[in-house]
Amino acid sequence: MALSCGVVLIAVATTLVGAVDVSTRREGLSAAERLQLEDLAAMVGIMSGVALFMAVFVVSSTFGFVIAARQRELGLLRLVGATPRQVRRLVLGESAVVAVVATAAGLVLAVPATWALLELLEAKGLLTVELTMPPPWVAWTVCTGGGVGVALLGSWRASKRAARVAPVAALREAGLERRRPSVAQIVIGTLCLAGPASIFVLADEISPLVAMIVGILVPELVVVGLVCFGRLLFPWLGGLMARPFARRDVAARLARDHVHTGARTPAALGAPILAIAAIAGSMIVTLSFAADWSTALDREHLQVPAVVETNGDRDVAGRLTSDPDVRLADPRRVIGEHEVIDVHLVEQTRGLTAVRGSLNDLGDDRVAVTETYASDSGAGLGEQVRFRVDGEPVRARVAAVVRDAPDLFAEVLVPPALGGARADRVVPDVVFVDPGSADLDALLADTSATVLSKDAWIAQTDAETRAGNQLGLWVLLGPAGLYAGIAIVNSVLVGVSQRRRQLRTVALLGATDDQLRRMATWEAGFVSAAALLLGGLVTGFVGALIRYAITRDLADVPMTMPWLPLTAIVATCLGLAVVAALAGARLAARSPGSG
Repeated sequence: MALSCGVVLIAVATTLVGAVDVSTRREGLSAAERLQLEDLAAMVGIMSGVALFMAVFVVSSTFGFVIAARQRELGLLRLVGATPRQVRRLVLGESAVVAVVATAAGLVLAVPATWALLELLEAKGLLTVELTMPPPWVAWTVCTGGGVGVALLGSWRASKRAARVAPVAALREAGLERRRPSVAQIVIGTLCLAGPASIFVLADEISPLVAMIVGILVPELVVVGLVCFGRLLFPWLGGLMARPFARRDVAARLARDHVHTGARTPAALGAPILAIAAIAGSMIVTLSFAADWSTALDREHLQVPAVVETNGDRDVAGRLTSDPDVRLADPRRVIGEHEVIDVHLVEQTRGLTAVRGSLNDLGDDRVAVTETYASDSGAGLGEQVRFRVDGEPVRARVAAVVRDAPDLFAEVLVPPALGGARADRVVPDVVFVDPGSADLDALLADTSATVLSKDAWIAQTDAETRAGNQLGLWVLLGPAGLYAGIAIVNSVLVGVSQRRRQLRTVALLGATDDQLRRMATWEAGFVSAAALLLGGLVTGFVGALIRYAITRDLADVPMTMPWLPLTAIVATCLGLAVVAALAGARLAARSPGSG
């Protein structure tokens, strides 16, 4: 299931990236449409990166868990003469068969999934450009290699472990599970955890943009680091979670003892819950705090009491700029990633401020860029930037770097001398207005304009940003959540199936079916709670870093905690684990001959 979903995602991502590449080569695209296509490609790239991480993570952990559960079977093969190389080829062969089936299923499902995603984006207004689809064989080729690669990568380590199974394993009835991580796990885990820990030392140098990138990328490193120590960490934390309940319920006490003595099952169940809780939680908090940052910037920069949305009406800006009673009227003309501005006007209306260089130096071949653009592109003072004017490429030097305000400024700000003839034909989307003695409602009564106060426009912009973020989260985290759900259910069912003999023995000693179900429920709950606690700590670390970065140089930043989606993650993970544990316990307890 995880591989099939991964192949679908690879096919969708490949098709959309190819469609963007083909579509951007068409003649007649506007700068806004090109920017929309670039945003789509970026979103698909992040989605596929997060989901492929989860796919490899889930497949590798599942293979490792299953191989650990087949010690006696593999030991029996070794006892009758199988060589370590043959055992390893057996495991890799199984993964290859899974890869072929998963790839075939994924390719069939990819076509409707691609069209469904496009329909969703169009319905939400995030895609207004008609895409030109690339030949399907490109996605088929990439998916075939990707599906087989993910399966073999996920099973490679498990095959090495299987090859080391000794023949004596066929004679073992029970044994202590090793908790100590291997040398490789200790090294990898330490390196993965040391990187994020060092961020605290550099916190004063981290800009809000870098902090938000950290919030998206670092949780994956932390998850890998914690999972390397999972056989120690999850049983210990699960036991701590069980302490308040073990003295009150015999089933809870039995569950605690099994979590304490087991290593494979708690680690296998805790890993996917930790992964989705840390990655999804961090991304949700990052986007929420990013919206808070943008709102605070709007409040600090915007100097005028009113904002007029033109709604595409060409007459609105002309009326406002020509009326003598209007004190200030600043139309925002954005062409792609650059904006044509009157520096002195924008300083009065939108609080444009240079942090490096001087805005007075803007001229025929000099522009200003935002701090985010300068950091992202490496274009500092005196460096050249490229953009298009009237369809022709233009190079200009950076004369000033200005403070960020994503809702108020484009990333590249050019004077009218560099705007080109097209700038005069662009219909401004909004006009920032100090009405003076003018009655804006009367002045714009017969137009399509919407007049908003400063606070109303900021609130509306914030709501639109959060609505877009919510849709983006569904697209970005949907596949990753599906992988996590598959892994949670699979780990619980495999773990319970290993314990059929134990459950039947407990039943023969007098335990009722209800006590067996409660024991399985408690065990799943303790491990899930431990994993969710670790995921919450990772989310808290990311949130604290971003909060520090955005409030260091900016006062009065609101703090909006997305409690509903965070609670939904906790409830979903706990619910899946408990339901799977109940189903597995019922099947195991009733299985004939398992005792």
